[in-house]
Amino acid sequence: MSGKPTIHVIGTGGTISGVGSSATGAVYESGRVGASELVAEVGGLSKVTNIKTENLFATGSENLGPDEWRTLARRIEELTTSSDIDGVVVTHGTDTLEEASFFLDLVCKPSKPVVLTAAMRPATALSADGPANLYQAVLTAASLQLNDHGILVVMNGTVIPGWQAIKTDSAALESFCAYPGGLIGRISGERMILSGESCTSPLSGMFSDHLNKGGKLPLVRVIFLRGGFEEVLLEDLIKNDCKGAVIAGFGAGTLPDTVVNRIAKMERPECVIVVSSRVQRVMVMSETMTQIEGWNSIPSGFLNPQKSALLLSLALEDGLQTLEIAELFKKLYG
Repeated sequence: MSGKPTIHVIGTGGTISGVGSSATGAVYESGRVGASELVAEVGGLSKVTNIKTENLFATGSENLGPDEWRTLARRIEELTTSSDIDGVVVTHGTDTLEEASFFLDLVCKPSKPVVLTAAMRPATALSADGPANLYQAVLTAASLQLNDHGILVVMNGTVIPGWQAIKTDSAALESFCAYPGGLIGRISGERMILSGESCTSPLSGMFSDHLNKGGKLPLVRVIFLRGGFEEVLLEDLIKNDCKGAVIAGFGAGTLPDTVVNRIAKMERPECVIVVSSRVQRVMVMSETMTQIEGWNSIPSGFLNPQKSALLLSLALEDGLQTLEIAELFKKLYG
């Protein structure tokens, strides 16, 4: 019996599995290359690991959301509790990778490495980055040093805490970074160098009960402000199906007077509002954001609007009240 670790690779589609009409074109179709084919294109994997593969989805990650990520999380839980598997790698699209990794970290708490990876160029592109990213993700998943580190993201030679991953560029290979923290490690050739301590989220696995539930998460609307925002667009907040809202405000959470005044007049005490920011690296605190009279609005801390919406949805599903939800957000920024 081989002493090499066994890594299970789950394909979900994305650019990494994309096929284009030419090696230099920008147009491609996601989900055309299966996980086993992706693995076959990566030389050297068989030297360091035994690989198993499966395809869970085959689409661009713009088509994935909490329902699909719950299915993925359930499969991850099955695999990481198996004595036959030493680590899991998920190939995913970059469009929603930061949301997927954040969501998975909230609902899973694996004792074995779980690594998400992706690509900025399709499989058929000139100098495709997918094979190197996949190799490095497998190398990371095979590392005993990364047990109990939560969900990880590996891209372009970097190892990032999944809950802190953000996408900062829509085209460059170096498109992901950790915020507000830093990298866990870097990969060079066949060697991974840990450059920081474990940065596990204080909320890791907190919503694991979600995996036993069915149905949709409570509806949370995301409202993106701009200069001259028409407050009439806030009418969605008073609809009965809206349980919560995230407002992507300006700077450190400032809101225009017209928006504040309109919300203050709404009679929706059961609708929880989180104030985030439209900037790339968010930092919204209670002392920096605009307060809304009569509302217990919550600062998002370091979470961007899309991550804030996921956390708020899961908290509402658990029946948490506004002050309890505020404490969850606060745990992520101390």
